[in-house]
Amino acid sequence: MMLQERFAGLSRLIIGLVIYALCACLAQAEILSGKVVKIADGDTLTVLDKSNRQHKVRLIGIDAPERKQPFGTVSRQNLATLVFGRTVAVEWHKQDRYQRVLGKVLLNGQDVNLKQINAGLAWHYTQYDKDQQLADRQLYAEAQKAASLKGIGLWSDLAPVAPWDFRHNKPAPSVAVEECEIRFAGFRYKIDPVVCGICRNALKSASTLPSLMELVRLATRPGSGDAN
Repeated sequence: MMLQERFAGLSRLIIGLVIYALCACLAQAEILSGKVVKIADGDTLTVLDKSNRQHKVRLIGIDAPERKQPFGTVSRQNLATLVFGRTVAVEWHKQDRYQRVLGKVLLNGQDVNLKQINAGLAWHYTQYDKDQQLADRQLYAEAQKAASLKGIGLWSDLAPVAPWDFRHNKPAPSVAVEECEIRFAGFRYKIDPVVCGICRNALKSASTLPSLMELVRLATRPGSGDAN
């Protein structure tokens, strides 16, 4: 019995030390400061420090579209607009197998990684979010959800392909294309599936003639117009 108690106590001590070491690792992130001199894509850039040494930085917690993907170029341009030629601070504590610094890029204290997600030009990279602090994980997840609901950036695509799937040549998810009919004020209108969801939401507040005319403008193939 005494041996079992000692073993249990030792196990708890070991677990405690491991947890402490992990927390300390995250808490004691190093800071890399320098000027952004190159933008490779929407989630990778190069920082030149004061000693003229270049550091390739992979923005942690996000994954931007690849260059050959839709919005790949736009994502790269947006990152360039945000930080190219400017001095940034990079919070990091590890490198990847390509010797790239994995970090959170800060410009005047603002999270550039998060800005890419907010713009709908990067995904929250949940596969590696264990390297992020819990608060950042939550912020990035919420930002992606908001961008998706707004349909901005890559989320304007009917079936956006995640970069990690694109890299493994996985096909885009199939999208069912069905005819959509909307009824309003006793008349029927056949709507293109792409704008169908938009129209259904708009109908909730379309109570005037101008509102109706806007819906008719969106319709690509009007129906018979016969009253029910």
